[in-house]
Amino acid sequence: MEKGYAGQLQLNSVAANASCAARRGAAAGARLRRFLRDDEGAGTLLTLYVFMFMLVMAGLGIDTMRQEMERARLQATLDAAVLAGAGAPMGTDAPAIKAIVEDYFDKTGMAQYLHEINTDGEGADIVTSLNATRVYAEASMDIKTYLMKMSGVDTLGAFGAAAAEVRTPKLEVSMVLDVSGSMRGTKLANLQSAAKNFVTTILNGSDPGNTVISVIPFAWTVTPGENIYTALNVNETHDYSTCLRFSASDYNVTGIDPNTPYDQQIFTALYGNFDDLDKAWRSCYPETRAQILPFSMSESALHAHIDALDADGNTSAHIGMKWGAAMLDPDFKDVFDTLKTGGVVDASLSELPAAYNEPESLKIIVLMADGQNTTSYYFDDNSPYRGPNSDLYLMKYQQMEFKYAYRKRRKGGLQYSYDEGKCSNSNWTCIYEATGAEVSAYFLRNGNQYYNVEERTWIDDSRYDAIKASTGFISETQLSWEQAWGLMSPRYYSQVTGNWDAWNDYSGSQYENGSTKDQRMQAICAATKARDVIVYTIGYAISSGGNAETQLRNCASSANHYYPTNGSNISAAFNSIASNVQSLRLTQ
Repeated sequence: MEKGYAGQLQLNSVAANASCAARRGAAAGARLRRFLRDDEGAGTLLTLYVFMFMLVMAGLGIDTMRQEMERARLQATLDAAVLAGAGAPMGTDAPAIKAIVEDYFDKTGMAQYLHEINTDGEGADIVTSLNATRVYAEASMDIKTYLMKMSGVDTLGAFGAAAAEVRTPKLEVSMVLDVSGSMRGTKLANLQSAAKNFVTTILNGSDPGNTVISVIPFAWTVTPGENIYTALNVNETHDYSTCLRFSASDYNVTGIDPNTPYDQQIFTALYGNFDDLDKAWRSCYPETRAQILPFSMSESALHAHIDALDADGNTSAHIGMKWGAAMLDPDFKDVFDTLKTGGVVDASLSELPAAYNEPESLKIIVLMADGQNTTSYYFDDNSPYRGPNSDLYLMKYQQMEFKYAYRKRRKGGLQYSYDEGKCSNSNWTCIYEATGAEVSAYFLRNGNQYYNVEERTWIDDSRYDAIKASTGFISETQLSWEQAWGLMSPRYYSQVTGNWDAWNDYSGSQYENGSTKDQRMQAICAATKARDVIVYTIGYAISSGGNAETQLRNCASSANHYYPTNGSNISAAFNSIASNVQSLRLTQ
């Protein structure tokens, strides 16, 4: 009975609990139905859903922002590392460059993210050559997420890649500098200071042997100098100077081919006395200071040559540009080789001028002028005052003293006499002895008259013939006109002889005026730029908008490659060009 009663009690308790739970469930259901029927309850549920969505999106934004920040840091480290590697001194080997890149990552605490850098074989990440270095690197990392884990994304990846190339091309520079008479004084001094600073900046910005600079002074013409001149094929007519005469078609091409014959420029002056030609009007300046300094990488030699520049003569920028272009043209390679063999240029240099399509070579011309082109004078090609048999004679003789005479073919022994009168007798031979040095005298002929240049006296042809027949006579040479003009100006000849045809021929026949020079200047500038040579021009204290500025601006590679200066700021122009050139040498 007791056991049955206890069981009954247990069943009653279970039933009571079940009844209580049912009542609670029914009450909760009623409350839920009331909540759902209430508008405010529905709005709260929507808010809950929106909150959950925003939480997921915020997690996505925060984690992706962290991903981007780490990717940017990874990329910045890559960029800095490959730039440092590529910027290592030329000649650094690939393993050393690899160590530079790895060091960058190590110092930033990101070494574990850098991928292996391949330094060998085809497809290597680091490639070096004589004048260029290219570095490529990759890096990656995994970033643990914060809130995106709620969406099942535990990590995000970040990847970066960077390449840098530093190419230091061999640089060939022609400095074409105006040294005409208008450059005298302060202007020349300012130019010399600016040009020397330019040389120093350019040379210091490159490894030894990677830069050569040629200095080409121009005035009435350009003087190449004996070493360059003898390496060319020249129709030589005198030995006074080394200037060349170019035809109009020569300005359509950049080169001066040593296998092509060129005419030698007549050396003379518009004004001047005998053997005293006025320096400001000479057709060529043979002095060392006026000559081209070719292919130099010596700062001291370049500075010394620039310091020695002097200012004389008219302006011929077209000839300056012609020679400036020629010094960069591959046609000049044989000339360069001759200069190298002769010890004129440094023996360590080679392969100059480089081919125009050589990717590791950069060619630059800097042309400076302080005014427009002015007139130069020439004898007509068919002039009677060209070629052999001029009116100028060189006679050589010695003063002689009579010693004795002896009778010819005398039987029984020689018969001597100290009577100089016997000399007129064909049976006697007279012995003379020189009492002085050999004498040279120039005579300028006009008809049957001869003008003794030194004594400034005229003698007739009979007296002239008597000198030739005298005992002390050594030789007579009739000079060519080209030889004669190297000793006298056309004006001097005309003043002495009264014949002004030579003067008229020289001053009014085949002269080149400013307009002709401008046309030829633009032709050589166009030919040079067509070869991808970069041309900078500087107008030194010239009128804005004038013809000189127009010619210089048109010659430059672009309007931005022309630099006007007011004089004292010419250094700023050269410095700007030097900076521009340095920038061109770096590609990343």
